[in-house]
Order: sequence, then C-alpha cells, then structure tokens
Amino acid sequence: MKIKFSHLKKAPYILCATLFFLLFFGPLLKKWEAIPVLLCGLSGKMIATRKVKRYFTIFFGCLLASILIIAIAYVVGFLGTPDHTILTWVVVHISIISFLVLYAIEGVAELMSSKKTNFTEVIGALNAYLIFGLIYGEIYALIAQFRPNAFAMTERVSRALVNTPSLEGNWNYIYFSFVTQTSVGYGDITPVSHLAQVIAITQAIFGQFYIAIVLAYLLRNYITTEQEEFLKRPDSVSATRKLK
Repeated sequence: MKIKFSHLKKAPYILCATLFFLLFFGPLLKKWEAIPVLLCGLSGKMIATRKVKRYFTIFFGCLLASILIIAIAYVVGFLGTPDHTILTWVVVHISIISFLVLYAIEGVAELMSSKKTNFTEVIGALNAYLIFGLIYGEIYALIAQFRPNAFAMTERVSRALVNTPSLEGNWNYIYFSFVTQTSVGYGDITPVSHLAQVIAITQAIFGQFYIAIVLAYLLRNYITTEQEEFLKRPDSVSATRKLK
C-alpha cells in the first residue's frame, strides 16, 4: 500500500507537540538528545510537503557555511586557540540556528500566502512563534559562550549554570528568550553587553510585531471565509434579494 505523504495533514500538530515537549522537558534532556527530537518534529513537514531532499540540502548548506565562518574567524584571530569540543558545539549551533531561521521564514511565508484560516493555520502560526523563540535562545547561548558576562543573573540562576557550558546547557537562555519575546520580563536574567541588548531589543519588537500582523491576517482570512460561506447559502441569497 502506497502512502500519500502529501495528505499527512497532522504534521503541524506533531511539530507543535514536539516543540512543547522540548519546552517542558528541555531541562531534563542533554543537548545531543534534544537535537534529534527537534529534527524528528521538523521532519513531519518535510515528508508531508515532499521536500525532504530540499531541506536536507539546506541543512548541510548551513552546516558547511558555519564551518566556513568558524574557519575564517580562527584565521583572522577572533577565536584564538580553539577548543575542539567548544568549536564542535559552535558549528552545530550556528548550523541549527541558520536552518531554523530558513525553516521558520518559509513557514511564515506559506502561512501568509494562505487565503483561508482553519485550525491547521493557527497551529502553524504557533509553531513558527515557538521556533523563533528557540532561535533567539540559541543565539543568546552562543553570545554567552564568547562573552561570559553578557548576561547578569540572579544568584539562584547563576548557581544552576556553574560548570555547565552555555552551549550544552542553554535552557536558561531559551527561558530568557521566551520571557523577552512575550514581553514578560521577570528580571532574573538581564542582558548587559551591547550585543545581547541589541538582540533582546530585536526579539521584543519581533514578538509584538508577529502577534499583531499574523493574528490580524488570520482573523481577516477567517472573517472573509465566513462571509463567503454565508453568501453561498440558499437562505442568504433569498434574504439578500428581499433586501434589494
């Protein structure tokens, strides 16, 4: 029996469940355990849209680009004496960030090109919002790796990060990312360096902009769809003629 992968409409729901699983159980997972879980969640859309080869090409392109960036940074003296373990995590992080950015942008583009709004589109919008939160969390962890004093933390948060490299135990930065993106701002983690502050500003702007634009677009499509469905009903046609 041949499976029609293009009809797998549950891919957005699987991805949503995977993202929430990582958010709730992320602190319990090691980095090398969380990455395959995330990739499994992302693979649903690749299979459903028959773009497995394309996404794999994009991922390996991001991986090669990150290796090239690290090599150039080492040649110009930005990294100094390299630690192969840290460099491996840096390469993995840059490639994952790049891949997730392209993946999320394509998802938002597909969402904005849709003319109808149903529950699947709403889940797709939520998935993109969560993925952008993970992207910023990875960026913060990358900044903290090279600038240990880029973030000021309360004593309790600092104790949890003792002897834990930021790239391997980046849950606190993911937490800070979503706190910033939702404009909650608890204050237990604060960006101190200029770069960290700039990234936090862009995320705060993005969080508000995304909610305003995407939700307004989905609501407009929903209202338009409801109006079209109403006008197709026989009773609505007769009522319209009576009004005329």
